[in-house]
Amino acid sequence: MKYDIDHEFVSISSQTATHRIILTHGWGADADDLLALGKEITEKINLDFEVISLRAPGLHPSGQGRQWYGLYPHDWKGAEVEVNKLLGTLKKFDTDHISLRKTILLGFSQGAAMAIDAGFKLNLGLIVSCSGYPHPTWLPKNQCPPLIISHGLYDDVVPIEASRFIYEKVKKKSSNFCELIEFDGFHEIDLNLVNIISSKMSIF
Repeated sequence: MKYDIDHEFVSISSQTATHRIILTHGWGADADDLLALGKEITEKINLDFEVISLRAPGLHPSGQGRQWYGLYPHDWKGAEVEVNKLLGTLKKFDTDHISLRKTILLGFSQGAAMAIDAGFKLNLGLIVSCSGYPHPTWLPKNQCPPLIISHGLYDDVVPIEASRFIYEKVKKKSSNFCELIEFDGFHEIDLNLVNIISSKMSIF
């Protein structure tokens, strides 16, 4: 399936899909990095999902992989520009065929920061933040999308306090579902994440 969006992507297409997963990868990775996770989620959940994994626009400083914006030093102005671009792309996925209410937006690390910033401006079915952090200007609105936050207790790249901060801010603002899962791990995706997401599918 073709989409007129501002981001390159890889996908697992389904002509009969009723739901969608959109993935935003971490700093230094690429669009195919989270595709296996997306496929695992679709196989676990008894719904017909299309998987879209977006490619960050910038080249990582190492020359391998991609970045949503510069991190060392932090380019927060660049982050704001890219969040707005992502917002535009996500809005184009809101169709009569599959609405944003039937869409999961899942990001890891820098991709999670992007997902939270852009996703909280939309009426998404579910946002999943893995080892993420808030941008400096990020603030949740009064009614946020349902949110699962997952973070390793021993993360030495993005401290777990970043996810705790997001959780506390959202819980004060929104009556929608919001859960923080702290697991025994580092800067990684929890092996139980697929089961956790599957257990929340009643929100759809």
